[in-house]
This record gives sequence, structure tokens and C-alpha cells, in this order.
Amino acid sequence: MANDTNFFLNFAQAIKSSIHVAAPARVTAVHGNTADIKPLFKENGEEHALVLDAHILDHVEYNSPLAVGDIVYVSFADYALDYLGDEPFDPQFSRMHSMNDAVIVGRFKV
Repeated sequence: MANDTNFFLNFAQAIKSSIHVAAPARVTAVHGNTADIKPLFKENGEEHALVLDAHILDHVEYNSPLAVGDIVYVSFADYALDYLGDEPFDPQFSRMHSMNDAVIVGRFKV
């Protein structure tokens, strides 16, 4: 394969690996409507740091409260959730697809 083709393939892979969409994670602490989580995927052979205060969707706790050790499925918002409320808002940050904007959307039965 030509060097220019390899460059673009590697460049595309680098971009894709920096966009966080969803991942499994372990709950490490619960704080009412939020939880601290530890993503289970490694990145470049390294474990991820804790993600603090991930939002918990209501239906996740329908049958029982979320507990430390639960394995959850987490989605990462397109834009920063810092001003999350019931009114439309203009994100004040350029942060996109950040692990800091995690939302727990479900719990695995393992």
C-alpha cells in the first residue's frame, strides 16, 4: 500500500479512536441521580480513569437501585451537559463526545 494511503488510514483511525460514543462500565459510587463509573475498555493498552458524576436515566433504576459493582452501558453526549436543564441551552464549551458527558442508559444482567 502506498505511503499516502497508509497516512490517511492511520489518520482516520486516530480520529475515530478519539470519538467516544458508548461503552460498558463498572459503577464505583452512586450519588443520587449520578454515579462514578470505570469504563471497561482499555485505550492503547491503558485503563481509563474514573468518570465522575455520570447522569443516570430514570428507567435504569426501575427494578432496583443502581449499586456499586453493577455493569452499565454508557452513552457519551454529542455536546457538554454542564447546563443540563429543562430549557434549551447553547453549550458554552467546545467539548464533544467527551467521556465527561456520560449518561448511564442501561444495566447489563451479568
